[in-house]
Amino acid sequence: MKILIIDDEKSIRFSLQISLGKMGHEIFVAETGEEGLEDFRKYNPEIAIVDIKLPGIDGIQVLQEIKKYKKECLVIMITYLSEVRLAVEAMKMGAYDYFTKPFDLDEIKDTVNQAANYLMIKRQIEKSDNSLNTDLIGRSKAISEIKEVIKKISNLNFSTTVLIIGESGTGKEVIARAIHYSGVRAKRPFIALNCAAIPKTLQESELFGYEKGAFSDAKVSKKGMIEEADGGTLFLDEIADMDLSLQAKLLRTIQEKTFRRLGSNKEKTFDAHIVCATNKDLLKEIKEGRFREDLFYRLNVVPINIPPLRERIEDIELLAVEFIKIYNNKLNKNVAGISSGAIEILKRYKWPGNVREMKNLIERVMIFKEDSTDICEDDLPLEILTQDVDEDYDKNLNLENVEREAILTSLEKNSWNISRTAEELGISRLTLRRKIKRYNIK
Repeated sequence: MKILIIDDEKSIRFSLQISLGKMGHEIFVAETGEEGLEDFRKYNPEIAIVDIKLPGIDGIQVLQEIKKYKKECLVIMITYLSEVRLAVEAMKMGAYDYFTKPFDLDEIKDTVNQAANYLMIKRQIEKSDNSLNTDLIGRSKAISEIKEVIKKISNLNFSTTVLIIGESGTGKEVIARAIHYSGVRAKRPFIALNCAAIPKTLQESELFGYEKGAFSDAKVSKKGMIEEADGGTLFLDEIADMDLSLQAKLLRTIQEKTFRRLGSNKEKTFDAHIVCATNKDLLKEIKEGRFREDLFYRLNVVPINIPPLRERIEDIELLAVEFIKIYNNKLNKNVAGISSGAIEILKRYKWPGNVREMKNLIERVMIFKEDSTDICEDDLPLEILTQDVDEDYDKNLNLENVEREAILTSLEKNSWNISRTAEELGISRLTLRRKIKRYNIK
């Protein structure tokens, strides 16, 4: 595992480099935030240990840049006791954990081990995840209506166009696959193209294909995705990011049911469902000249609007139970389910990343779950427990007030030493930090 250490104190860099290096990790060190970010881009580590107070750009800025560059990198913050509030902010921004100076080297080693194991298990899950998810889970009115639309489309014996609109992570590709695999075209190809993931200069050749010699690098002829999808379904994700000139060609293909490869004068026929998806307001894109109005109306034959997860909280428990089943199977575990208390917390969360974020959350919890009991409140990560909630929701529960006071008293008694306080309260350091953040103890 590659680990980057960014700290301006030479003794800390040295001790962490030696200790973690002995564990078999590949260690890189940097003295400043600027140097650290340069090394991060150069070496691409999986774990970063970052001091909050750095010369130049500080550790919080470093954390932000790391997360922009590589969201999956696990970042451990280290700081002095007087800067604990900054560490709390860092946790809310996606830091994996934090330690206060002077820290226990063994505790950091344990946390690094835990982080490394988490990353390795996550890779194994991703590597083994070859199944196609076509199940649209939910009992909300919106999901029930979408299921009815899918049923009607799937029974069509001619091709049509569908436009799916929804925030990132709501399940647009799941709906596209459900349309394909529940209908008469299920045995034909399902071809997906993410327009945002391909440079605009390459979109046309990917979509339409090309003949040998069509351009300097065209050594052999190549089918485009339109040709590969013939008879099945072509799914164009993030359609708003398609190049304007290509939009005109796509419109002609849909209307005429024919296309040409690049470098060819020969017309080829095309018959497939075209399902497009976007998280943008296409009417606004049209007004600002970034999307063709005629293409919009041609795609919008069957519109499907997916509401964000925060607007269909009645689906949250069903989704949680389904994801637990999935990860029980992948991780060879037998977690019983999820407690009503944990479900209430999930229902109160805003879910900016929607269903995708929830699936990732359950995956993370299941990886660290060491027994077969229900997932409970203490199993949930800090960013879920420290969310802003309605002021009148559980605000005055006496039990929570008592727990908050007990934690605060113990923290003050132990001079805010997390390890000693956790030991005195009979809970883990991680649980204590969750509760500190949950109760906003400062």
